[in-house]
Amino acid sequence: MAIAIEVDAYRLSDGQIDTLRFSTDGFITRPDDLPANAWFEPAIKTAPSLERVLFDQAGTYGATKVTAGDVLLVNEDGALDYLLTDYAFDGRRFTVRMGDVGQPYAAWLVVMTGTLSDVAAQDTSVALVIQDRLADLAIVDWPTYAGNNVAPNGLEGTANDLKDQPKPRLYGAALNITPKAVNTSKLIYQVSDQTCAITAAYDNGAALTRGADYTSTNDMQANAPAAGQFRCYSGYLRLGSSPVGTVTCDASSPATHAADLLVAIARDAGVPQADILQADVDALNTLSGAPVGVWTDSTETPQALMDFIAGSVGAWYGFDRLSRLRMGRVDAPTGVPAVAWGRDVQETVQPSSAGVPAWSVSVSYARNYTVQSNVAGSAGVDRAAFLAQEYRTAAATDDTVKIAWPHAQALTFETGLVNAVDAQAEAQRRLDLYKARRMTLDVDVPVTELGTVDLGDLAAIDTPRYSLTGRLLRVIGINSGFASGKAALVLWG
Repeated sequence: MAIAIEVDAYRLSDGQIDTLRFSTDGFITRPDDLPANAWFEPAIKTAPSLERVLFDQAGTYGATKVTAGDVLLVNEDGALDYLLTDYAFDGRRFTVRMGDVGQPYAAWLVVMTGTLSDVAAQDTSVALVIQDRLADLAIVDWPTYAGNNVAPNGLEGTANDLKDQPKPRLYGAALNITPKAVNTSKLIYQVSDQTCAITAAYDNGAALTRGADYTSTNDMQANAPAAGQFRCYSGYLRLGSSPVGTVTCDASSPATHAADLLVAIARDAGVPQADILQADVDALNTLSGAPVGVWTDSTETPQALMDFIAGSVGAWYGFDRLSRLRMGRVDAPTGVPAVAWGRDVQETVQPSSAGVPAWSVSVSYARNYTVQSNVAGSAGVDRAAFLAQEYRTAAATDDTVKIAWPHAQALTFETGLVNAVDAQAEAQRRLDLYKARRMTLDVDVPVTELGTVDLGDLAAIDTPRYSLTGRLLRVIGINSGFASGKAALVLWG
């Protein structure tokens, strides 16, 4: 089997985008192939690899851990020096295929797509440096205030207060946010630069009376609310009288489910909808329908926001070998396995860890984004108690776990969950997941046996060792290893 790679590259000398083609075996595609009559230079010394892991030990969440192996091209005679001098590869896409040179190239199996970050010389080779696509989510491109208000009008602040500060943004539901004062003359505040519903507003902890919503920003700037009231438009609110203390509010974006929020953040970071696997989104929405949220007024990266949302419901996300955004929830292995590997295809089966279970799980929820100690007396005792703490806590415990494991763990998680009942259910779900002993296995199978198996899928292996016969396991790590013909997997359950 031959391996071929097609790389988009920016040619510095004339500003054109070239498609460069290399292979392990030089060949020309057929006239009726796609692409037609294309020469693939026999230069691949080491094919790329991509190792993706959901987690390392008893269970976690957030972005998948990715280790990429660069593509090495033979350059003993300097024929590929031009790649280092006349081309830029940062952010450029590549596609790797595997197939038989005697077959049409268009029919070859696409085994990997991805993004490059650079090119480098390595002894007698040229390395095309692969970049985890999560790097796309680490780029901060946050809208900022222009600071060009012309008193008494404007919604961009002034050069003396908001100029060049990042605008706030809300994904999901959040409580007691301190909005930005975008027009101090007219007491207009902004909660989010995207559409959201402001459900309550407070002055020094005391609730304000809501008036009718505005129909536009012009309507909002032209008409003040009655004294003691507030009125809203999209992500803005306007007060009818000067506040005596800190102005805060509760708000929610149109979407509040974790999967939808992961998509929203990724889309805002520039990930095309076509690169998001909708089936994963639908499945995670079904599993985790509790309202969650995160609000930011700083330059947090999209990945940091996605980590918080994913962590709120015990979910993972990341890009697969075909550069598609995938997501799911870490649950105990139950159901029908996507694949069953018999003894005839297993090359190795080796436990790497068993882990110590947890006896207690605590989940923080109902985050108070503005902790306040001195609030108005009219706010009430309950409200004052809420405002004094950043989080509330829901806990689930099982003391019987400590009979076998006296040093069993007590786990704590910060989340964006809003409601107590959802937090309690999540604490119990995680306790049920983590209080059982889980085994992690390293398993090697021929890459031809991998099929469409991916992270999060269920697998079964037939082996006489470690009481694993008939035991369901979840795939938490894959190194597709198509160059060696061997797929190295990490199974957990």
